[in-house]
Amino acid sequence: MFVGRREELRFLSRHFESEGSRLLVVYGARGVGKTRLLKEFSRDRKSAYYAARSCSDREQRCQWAGELRERGVFVSQYPEYGELFAAVLPEEREKQVLIVDEFQHLVKGEPDFFGGLVRFLDYRRLSRPVLIVLVSSAVGWVENHLVSRIGGDAAYINGFLKVRELTFPEMRCLFPEYSAGDAIQNYAVLGGSPGRWRSFDGRLNTRENLIRHVLSKESRLYTEMSVYLTEEFREPAVYGTILGAIAGGSSKLNDIYLRTGFSRAKISVYLKNLMEMDLVEKIYAGVYRIKSPYIRFYFRFLFPNLSLLEEMPPETFYEKKVEGELASFVDDDYGRICRQICGQELPEGVQAAEWVGKGAHLDIVAVDRENRRLVSLCVYGRRLEIADYKRLLSGARKAGIQVDRACLFGEYGFSQELSRMAEQGKVELRSIAVE
Repeated sequence: MFVGRREELRFLSRHFESEGSRLLVVYGARGVGKTRLLKEFSRDRKSAYYAARSCSDREQRCQWAGELRERGVFVSQYPEYGELFAAVLPEEREKQVLIVDEFQHLVKGEPDFFGGLVRFLDYRRLSRPVLIVLVSSAVGWVENHLVSRIGGDAAYINGFLKVRELTFPEMRCLFPEYSAGDAIQNYAVLGGSPGRWRSFDGRLNTRENLIRHVLSKESRLYTEMSVYLTEEFREPAVYGTILGAIAGGSSKLNDIYLRTGFSRAKISVYLKNLMEMDLVEKIYAGVYRIKSPYIRFYFRFLFPNLSLLEEMPPETFYEKKVEGELASFVDDDYGRICRQICGQELPEGVQAAEWVGKGAHLDIVAVDRENRRLVSLCVYGRRLEIADYKRLLSGARKAGIQVDRACLFGEYGFSQELSRMAEQGKVELRSIAVE
C-alpha cells in the first residue's frame, strides 16, 4: 500500500515533465520511505535502478557493469561512467528515469562519477532527455558537504527533495493492524518511519514489540543507533554526548554546557547542525528538545543503561527501566500526534501550531474552517481534570490568544465536571482511541 507523499510525487512529476534533462537529489533518513516513493513515481515510466556500494571507484564500475551484463546489456568489465550511463539510458523516444541509490558512495571517494554524470547530461540535455535521481540516506552529508564536494558541478542539480517522516494518520492507514492505543505508543517511539515500523510485529502490542525488537540484542533496532551515529556524523562522540544530555533533562543551553563540559560556542554549532538535520528543535530561546522520536527513545532509555541492558534479560530491563516511564515519554510526543490529527480538519494552508513560552505551553493553536481560534492541551497517561481546563485558559491569556474553541485531548478519560462542561458546549473533549 502507498500512503501520502502527494507533494513529493508532484515535485518528481513536475521535473519529469519539464523540457530537457534534469538532475534531482532525493534524500531522507534510512527507512523513511524514499525507495517506496520512487517505485511509485517510476511505476508507469521507463526506469533503471542502481544501488551503490561502499567500495572503490573501480570496483563500483565493475559491480554496475556486472549487473548490466546479467540483464543482457553488453559493457566492458571496467567501463567509464559515460559508457555505463549510455548503456543504462539508451537514446529512445520515450523519456527515461535513472535512480541511483545511496549515491554518496559514488561521490565521497572519487570525482569520476559526478564528472561523468555532468558530461552525460550535457550530451543529453536536449536530445533524448532523461531524468536522473540521486538518492541518499546520509542526510547530514547531503545538507552540509555535498555542494562543497562537487564544487561548480552543483549547478547541474535542478532540485533537492527531502523525504520526511509520515504523519500519525498516514501511519495508521499504512499499518491498520495496530489498535489506536498501540499506534500512539509506536509512533511516539518510532516516529513516522515505515522502515522502523516494519521491524515490529503487527500481532504484538507495543510492550512485546519493544522487548523483542528494540531491547533484544539480536534485533536490528537495537544496533541501529550506534551504526547511525557513526555513519551520519564525523564526530559521533560529541553529538552523542549532546543528545544524551538533552534526553537526560538538560534542555537549556547552560544546562547542556554544565552537563557536557563543552564550550557554549561549540554546543551552539553542534545544536545548529542537529536542527538542520531535524533531529533537535529549539522550542524557545535557549531551550531545546530532541525532535526525532527513536533517537529520543534511544538516548532516554538505552544510552544511559547499556551496561544493565547487557546484564538483564530484555523483559526485566523493560520492567525496571521503561515500563514506569513510558507514559511520560509518550506524553512528550502526544501533542504532536494530536496536531497532526487536527491538521486534517483545518482549511488548506492552515497549520495546527504549538505555542511555548515561559510559564505557558499550548499544544495546539489554529484557526478552524469557521475562522474561530482553536486552542488545545493534549495530555497522555492520566485522566484530565478541571485544573487542566483552567491551565488551558491561563496559558492562552499569557500567550495573548483569544479562545473561541477550547479542546482537551486525552486517552485516559475525563472527570465528571469536565464532561458536564462539554455537554454545555464550554469545552471539547477528544480521544484518538475513540475517533
